[in-house]
Amino acid sequence: MNLSNPLQGIELTSTQQRLWKVFVFLLRLVILSIPLYAIITFSVDLSFMQNIAAGNTYWMLNYAGYSVTQQHTAITVVGDSGDPFMFLIGEDCTAWKSMLFFFALVFAVSGARMKKRLLGLVIGIPLIWIGNLARIFMIVSIQQSFGLDAAMLFHTIFWQIGLVALVLVLWGFWFLRINDSRNNFNQEIQNKA
Repeated sequence: MNLSNPLQGIELTSTQQRLWKVFVFLLRLVILSIPLYAIITFSVDLSFMQNIAAGNTYWMLNYAGYSVTQQHTAITVVGDSGDPFMFLIGEDCTAWKSMLFFFALVFAVSGARMKKRLLGLVIGIPLIWIGNLARIFMIVSIQQSFGLDAAMLFHTIFWQIGLVALVLVLWGFWFLRINDSRNNFNQEIQNKA
């Protein structure tokens, strides 16, 4: 039995072939998700990412005109009313899970060239980081304007839906791009034949 293609020699319908490709993709995605659970299970220290995110957040808020101070991963913003509010950049505020999920999605796709995978990561990971910083900025702005309850509602909704949507959209663009280049390559080969 050939492990690289266990279905070798078996005739599959086009639907069965598509289902097999989906199965292989999902199996690879599950295997590539193991680091997520390892990081959570073994409580890997992500403080370096927290410090980078806190520094980026401080710079961004300061540049936007907010009165802000930073002490390690704690950010204090003085509101228009003069009342300060403080928030902490926790491990989950670094978007590490979103970046790891994007990595897993890119590497779960069969047949993509390493160059295309790396290009996807080089473009996608920074965009996820920027999207996460934009999320933090919006939460601070909402708390400044509408209070803590509105900020927490936005945090919950945008955290759970917004970053997942960003990851899926970025992966979708990457996936369509590599499939488009594969189709163009296949078309060129057919035209030369």
